[in-house]
Amino acid sequence: MKLSPRLKKLLVALLSLAIAYAVMAFAFKLIGLENAHLWVERAGPWAPLLFTVVCAASLIAAPLSGSSIFIAGGALFGKETAFVLSFIASLIGCSINYWISRRYGRRVAVRLVGKDEIEELDAFVARLKGHHSVLYMALIMLLGQDVVSYAIGLTKIDYFHFFLALVPAAAVLVGFYIYVGTSLLEALIA
Repeated sequence: MKLSPRLKKLLVALLSLAIAYAVMAFAFKLIGLENAHLWVERAGPWAPLLFTVVCAASLIAAPLSGSSIFIAGGALFGKETAFVLSFIASLIGCSINYWISRRYGRRVAVRLVGKDEIEELDAFVARLKGHHSVLYMALIMLLGQDVVSYAIGLTKIDYFHFFLALVPAAAVLVGFYIYVGTSLLEALIA
């Protein structure tokens, strides 16, 4: 049986997600969630700052995924704090993506997105050329805010409209990862 490219991509994404959960659950069981919380507490203000920087950086290097970092943050910082930190990181990371594309163009964006994602980036750009509404951008960002941010930067859409779409999209995505993803992780390590 031959699988379609989309189905293969979905299966790879699901397998990657399962592996990420297994690794996180194993790490938290090995270290102990209480010990991880103590480390965060001892790190003081550096822990949330480092977490935010790592989350933003994971969105800039688009083949990486911030989702597993968001979920780990929920376990480390608590869901509410992790939501705020991850939301800020999403706004920063995706804004940087937009400006990288705007300033340096497609060639640099492709390097950061990854060769495998180039077709997806091209599809986003094609869809966005005909739809400049904030609602449409917010909905399409739910498919992958990091890649879509690069794509929007390659269009004539101004930053203000991009940011208006980014805020609700980031809130929904981060909220899902933090509240649903972290709850699943906590169930695995309990």
